[in-house]
Amino acid sequence: MFAAVFAIAAFLILGMVRHQVGHYAHKAMQGSLTSETATLVAEKPADLPDEIRQRVEATKGTSFQYLLIDRQGKAIVGGIPQDAAHEGWGSVMMREHPATMDNPEGPERLVTLGTRLADGSLLVVATDGYDVDKLGGHMVRFTILWAIAITLIALASGWMAGLIFLKRIGAANAAIERIVAGRTEQRLPMIGLAPELDNLARNINRMLDRIDGLMEGLRQVSTDVAHDLRTPLTRLRQMLEAAREATGREDTDAGIDVALAQADQLLATFRAILRLAQIEGGGRRAPFAPVDLDGLLATLIETYEPVAIDAQHTLAADMAADAMVNGDAELLAQLFANLIENAIIHTPTGTRVSLVAERAAGQIRVIVQDDGPGVAAAERERITRRFYQVDPSRSSGGSGLGLSIASAIVTLHGARLAIDDAGPGLRIEVSFSEWPGGASA
Repeated sequence: MFAAVFAIAAFLILGMVRHQVGHYAHKAMQGSLTSETATLVAEKPADLPDEIRQRVEATKGTSFQYLLIDRQGKAIVGGIPQDAAHEGWGSVMMREHPATMDNPEGPERLVTLGTRLADGSLLVVATDGYDVDKLGGHMVRFTILWAIAITLIALASGWMAGLIFLKRIGAANAAIERIVAGRTEQRLPMIGLAPELDNLARNINRMLDRIDGLMEGLRQVSTDVAHDLRTPLTRLRQMLEAAREATGREDTDAGIDVALAQADQLLATFRAILRLAQIEGGGRRAPFAPVDLDGLLATLIETYEPVAIDAQHTLAADMAADAMVNGDAELLAQLFANLIENAIIHTPTGTRVSLVAERAAGQIRVIVQDDGPGVAAAERERITRRFYQVDPSRSSGGSGLGLSIASAIVTLHGARLAIDDAGPGLRIEVSFSEWPGGASA
């Protein structure tokens, strides 16, 4: 758009220059004709034919040509066609006229000025319009060529400016993507193309500083609460254990056992809160390394197969060969452990749970799927929220943080989490970029 406006403006300016130059050249030509005519009119009428003959001989092959006609319309002297014999300004085509020094190819057009003399005769003075016409043609070509050149320059400049702008914006966009991915310490670089854009980047960075401070405060509060409450709960549990050993009564022991179970669940919730705060804060990002996903999943299957049997579930697995991803092995183990536990705990007896790892188009997909009752579409968007449970009575147990932690681990690894209907059941798919050192598909 900028290049088009620039080109149109340049074309208009060059057109005005061409018009002004052509107008000046035409006026100069008329001035020379007027001056030559005035000189001849000043001659005595009787001497004028001889003066014109002398001038014709003297100016042969140059620019001026003449015609003198008596009052009866008979040509006295001169070689201009009589159809140019009229008063005032005019022009006549002279395609067959001999070449001149100024126009070797022969004049195309003569510009004429006719003047009625005192004795009734008509004096016509003409000059070759070739130079003016040629100048006009040159100016037209000059205007077109320069308009094209300026347009190309404008396009090239706009393209280069666009590349620079896109590069600077790309750097800012990359920083935003890193912030969205959880690296909240990142800030936008100064764009440098305009003060307004740099002011915008500075204000966004100030906003990010403020948000980061608020989030850090929130994480600190969660951590402090978890730490402060975990200590008295641990002491309470120890006291309950001591009381159970001291009493030896079955009814008291049963009540204490319930209290111990509740204390254990509270402690597990606080451990999960601390773990989630650590993951979301990026504290586990640095030690990433290639992880053998096949071996990790095989170990989890071996671990959870007895759990599934106790719950009267079926646990099946189908592993891809040499599936390698870049990440934290401990966090990845917790991710898939949470997904397997979620499928076992929140489905009825007899449910089949499958774990599939497959490679496709540079991606490694791990799918945990069950054929249980599934989760309603409206609920699927919420089950990764903290403390959210589909069962409003929370009768299935758990803290409501398992899928929140799983989602945070997925985000930390730059992977993608998809929760869909398995028809019947629930399908949770985690997609990783394949580690380049892994086997090719």
